[in-house]
Amino acid sequence: MFVLSFALLSLAACTGDGGALPPADDSFTLPSGGNKSLPPAAKRVRGVLTFDDIEGGCAYLETADGSKYEVIYPSGWVVDKTSAVLRGPDGVEAQAGATVTVEGTVATDRSSICQVGPIFQATTVEVGPG
Repeated sequence: MFVLSFALLSLAACTGDGGALPPADDSFTLPSGGNKSLPPAAKRVRGVLTFDDIEGGCAYLETADGSKYEVIYPSGWVVDKTSAVLRGPDGVEAQAGATVTVEGTVATDRSSICQVGPIFQATTVEVGPG
C-alpha cells in the first residue's frame, strides 16, 4: 500500500503546477499551396525591337517606360541577330527600331545570358503600330 501511495503522490506532483510552463498560444494555419498552381496572368507588351551585341547578340523589346523584355517568340518566328531582323511565319519582317506588340506571359521559370530584363513567352506577335 505504501508503494501505491508513493506512486500516486509522485504522479500528482508531476501534473501539478510546480514550475510548469503556461500553455502556449502559438497556433497557426499553414498556407495552402493553391496559388502555385495558378497560371501566370496574360499581358500585352508593346515596345521597340532592339538588338545589341551582348554575349553574341541579344534581341529585346524596350517599352516606352524603359522596361526591357527578352521575348521567346511563338513557333515560326525567327530572330536573326546578325541582320537585326525579326521574321514571321507569313513573311512579315521587323527591322531593329520597329514597333512590335506581343501577348503572352512573363516566364518566371527561365533564365538567359542576355539578362536585359524579364523573359516574356509570347503567344501572339503584331508588327507595326498597335
